[in-house]
Amino acid sequence: MRGRYNGCYMRSFKILPVVSLSRVAILSKDALRRLEWMDWYFTHGKNAESTCRHFSLSKSVFYRWLNRFNKYNLNTLEFDTKDRRPKSLRTMTTPRIILNRIYDIRQGDPEKSKYEIHEELLREGIRVAHNVIQKVINRNPELHNIRQAKLKSRHRMQIARVRAARELREKELGSLVQVDTKHLYVLGNRFYLFAAVDCKSRYGYIWAYTTISSASAADFLSRVTEAFPFPITAINTDNGSEYLLHFHQASQNLGLNHYFSYPHTPQMNGRVERIISTVTHEFFGWQDDLIPEVDQINLKCQIFNRKYVYHRFHKALGYKTPDEYVKRYLSEKGATVLYV
Repeated sequence: MRGRYNGCYMRSFKILPVVSLSRVAILSKDALRRLEWMDWYFTHGKNAESTCRHFSLSKSVFYRWLNRFNKYNLNTLEFDTKDRRPKSLRTMTTPRIILNRIYDIRQGDPEKSKYEIHEELLREGIRVAHNVIQKVINRNPELHNIRQAKLKSRHRMQIARVRAARELREKELGSLVQVDTKHLYVLGNRFYLFAAVDCKSRYGYIWAYTTISSASAADFLSRVTEAFPFPITAINTDNGSEYLLHFHQASQNLGLNHYFSYPHTPQMNGRVERIISTVTHEFFGWQDDLIPEVDQINLKCQIFNRKYVYHRFHKALGYKTPDEYVKRYLSEKGATVLYV
């Protein structure tokens, strides 16, 4: 019986003893393929030429694995990278006194790079290549600079990546606000355009910054909560670093649930991707008087925000503006429409 079922191989190998049959399931795909060669070889009169012709193999490859094959130890069909290691390795020809000097310099100051060590050796009258210094560092684990890695892991913010339920998009005003960032180039200068949109009402807001830090994202979040005429209960972002640390802390301070989309899945933030496409093609693409000043760009952002909320008709809202939709929705709920 040969084939696949639910991702598993289904084949009864006639040459295997009972003790080895249980090991078949944990073999890699390559090892299973080699086991098929052996099974065909032993069940067809040990005809190597016929086996090679049947599986389109070279005889050298087949005999190499045939000599390794042991039906009581199927791991012999696994590829072992250690077998490719040369028996004799070339040793470093650099004098031992120079290697010891490199070792002492690095051990005395683990922060020194190979370039700094190279310069220090030059001033001592020792000329040695950068790759020799790096080899000395790599071959001695005690010379590795693990302090920076420890500091990074100590200060890295551990955040649970919770996914937003789909029904939050249409549940209530502010039940889910999607946030994303786009690079905006003005005369060769790069700015970062943050965008937010309420999934239900399509109420949107954009603002530009010169940095993409989490502090910029936190400031943007405070602007969004002030600009929206209804309370926000949850936000959804991608996994960018700008949405960690200060941004996440700001969302917690505001009592907002912070949800994350799956990596490399922009469709989970599709509605904010839509507003980014709109601001790119319908607005900034037509601004011929843009200058690379963040204050001037944000004046344009204010113009777009008013246009998008009060004047742009949305097909998803039955060709109403977000402002009209929010007012109508709140009036039906008997709530007061608050605008600043």
